[in-house]
Amino acid sequence: MGEVEQRIVANNRTFRDANERIKATSDEYGEPLERIPFLCECPMEDCMEILRLTAAEYSGIRANPARFFTLPDHAKADAAVGRVVSHEAGYVIVEKDGESYER
Repeated sequence: MGEVEQRIVANNRTFRDANERIKATSDEYGEPLERIPFLCECPMEDCMEILRLTAAEYSGIRANPARFFTLPDHAKADAAVGRVVSHEAGYVIVEKDGESYER
């Protein structure tokens, strides 16, 4: 795996871990939030964009450990390691290549 791919993998894991903590915190509320604010999971180091997904949308993406969500115009940053598999309202789902994304 090249340097670019390693950086993308590291960034994806960082954002996935942060979003898992966000989801766990939202689960602690007595009444669930309709849309939970998650961090964009693109590999751009300076990205701090927020995407709002329902719990069902988030769980559906997480059902496949190779899938991540980004803003539509951030998906091109993932081209070295994956491809867009779904266009949704306000975000896209990117599926990464290789076993490095399995958790």
